[in-house]
Amino acid sequence: MSFGFDHIKGIAAAGGAIIAAISGGVTLSGKLGWDWFDRPILEWAPEHFEISNGPIDEGFRVIVARQKLRDDCEVIGFTVEIRDSDFVVFPATPSVAKFSGPASDTVDRFGYRVYIREMDMYQVAPGEATLLGQIKYNCPEGEHIVTYPAHENLNFIIEEGN
Repeated sequence: MSFGFDHIKGIAAAGGAIIAAISGGVTLSGKLGWDWFDRPILEWAPEHFEISNGPIDEGFRVIVARQKLRDDCEVIGFTVEIRDSDFVVFPATPSVAKFSGPASDTVDRFGYRVYIREMDMYQVAPGEATLLGQIKYNCPEGEHIVTYPAHENLNFIIEEGN
């Protein structure tokens, strides 16, 4: 079966109408106050981040800072990883399962400790490392993953163990 030129024009017109309706719907949602489609959940304050240097077998003290912008998203997951001096990424274990707190105009700081798994310790290259983190949120519009920012304050030194 072949489509004539009129059928192709009709399909193109219908597709254009669908795209216009979706675009208009997103614009209308902003006008009606449903702007959570584009609203960030938080804003990092990496200038307040800290992570301690130390021996691989003792763990590392971490401080992260953020301004929470929304109260309508629930934390459903939190993971951290460490990228070693050879750029190999290893899973790590945080001393907390998740962060909580109300949205506010101020920057909140949170501390925890992070540990390299014992089974990975012999594989991690000593030297400069970077802490990586991801927070998974469930929001009214769906799930979002927010990652730690790329910032020099997330770099630290892994020393050989005791």
